[in-house]
Amino acid sequence: MGTDPGGRGIADRLDHVSIATWKIAAMVPLIRDVLGGRYLMGATDAAQGFRWAQFQFPGGGTLELIEPVGSAGFLHDFLGQRGEGLHHITLRVRDIAARTRELESLGWRPVNANFENPAWKEVFLHPRETHGVLIQLAESELPYPREIDYYQQLDLEELMTSS
Repeated sequence: MGTDPGGRGIADRLDHVSIATWKIAAMVPLIRDVLGGRYLMGATDAAQGFRWAQFQFPGGGTLELIEPVGSAGFLHDFLGQRGEGLHHITLRVRDIAARTRELESLGWRPVNANFENPAWKEVFLHPRETHGVLIQLAESELPYPREIDYYQQLDLEELMTSS
């Protein structure tokens, strides 16, 4: 797998682009009704202090909206410092532990590796090293349809009507 000048790198595909917002519901009319995104899946990660919802577009491509929950956390910090906007891009990889070692051997410094949840293993490249963009590399042991079922935890209509 590895990197080569012909363009074959460690990533298999672009998974999604994530946008940080104070309130997902405020962005849904644009993403769903104007741009045509179809709600795909979402969940709340109370331990990390955020909620997310993904929207898939005709012909491919997925946008993720993330909002803070609770009174503190990395997303509160991000929004307070930078405001709403692009938070990260996520690329899918196979064998994330090996890809992380490969990045390190190439001189990169992956951060915040978490390989404990087989449904979502992740590691990041810090914006200081990537021209200002947080890059998430991720792997799931679930086939994609089962992954969608696994993350069908957020009812979008309920989210839209909550305060």
